[in-house]
Amino acid sequence: MESPSLAPPPAADEARCQSHPDQAVLGTCTRCGTFFCALDRETVNDKDYCTTCATRPEVDYLEAFRLKHWGKRDSWTWFVGFSALAYLAAGARLLMREDLRDSGLMVGLISLAGGTVGVCFWLGLPFARLALCFVPIVAMVVSAFSIGPGAISSGIWPIIVTLSIYQNTRNKLFFKEEVSREALEKAWNLYANNAVARTGFLLGLVGLLAFPLAPVALLCSIIGLRRVDPTATPPIGRKGQAIAGIVLGAVSTLGWTAFWVVTRLNQFGQAH
Repeated sequence: MESPSLAPPPAADEARCQSHPDQAVLGTCTRCGTFFCALDRETVNDKDYCTTCATRPEVDYLEAFRLKHWGKRDSWTWFVGFSALAYLAAGARLLMREDLRDSGLMVGLISLAGGTVGVCFWLGLPFARLALCFVPIVAMVVSAFSIGPGAISSGIWPIIVTLSIYQNTRNKLFFKEEVSREALEKAWNLYANNAVARTGFLLGLVGLLAFPLAPVALLCSIIGLRRVDPTATPPIGRKGQAIAGIVLGAVSTLGWTAFWVVTRLNQFGQAH
C-alpha cells in the first residue's frame, strides 16, 4: 500500500500558515481576514473562509436553515394532522349509522384508513410520507364506484395537494430526509430571505380589500426595500416584491382614503 504523497514544503520566503507552519498561505478569509492554507480553507457558496468562520450560521446560512427545520413540524404537517382528526371522526360517525350500506361501509373504512395515515404522518413515521399520496387516489377510486364517475373530478385537487406536500422541502426536513443545496436555497429564499418584504407584498394584496392592512403593507415594504443587500452574507433580496408592496400599499391607502373622503362629503351634503 502506497503512502499518500505530501505537498512540498513552502519556500523560505513564502508566508506560512499560523496553524500549520509547514503549509503555505493560500489566501485570507472572506469574513475575518485570517490567513488560511490548504488544510483550513473552507469554500461556502463560492467564497473562501477559514475553518472558524465557515461554521458560523450567517456564513453557511443554508446549513443553518436545514438544522433549524430538521425534524420540526411544518405548516403542512399540522394541516394533515388536523385533517386526520376530521377523517377519523367522519369515518367513525359513518360506520355507527344504523342504515349503513356497502358503499357507506367502504367510505367509512377509507376515512378511518386515511385518518390513521394522517396521524402517522403527523408523528413523522417515514412510511406515511409516501402513503399519504395514495390516500386521495384510493378515496377517488372508491367514490367513483360508489357515487359515479363524477366523483373523479373532485378527487383531483386532493391528489395535487398531497403531491405538493411530498415534494415540499420543509416537509422533507421534518421527516429528516437529505435535500440538495439547490432545494435548500429555494426554500430559504421562500421562507427566510427578507421576510418583511414578502409580508409587505402579501399584505399589499390583502390591503386592496381591507383598509387597515394597507398602511401596514406600505410600512413593511419600505422596511423590506431598505434591507435589500445582494452583497451581504447571507444575501438579502426580494427587491421586486418590496417595490410591488410599496405600490400596492400606496394605491390601497390612497384609494381607501379617497373613498372615505368622498363618503364623508356625501354624508355632509345630505345632512345639509
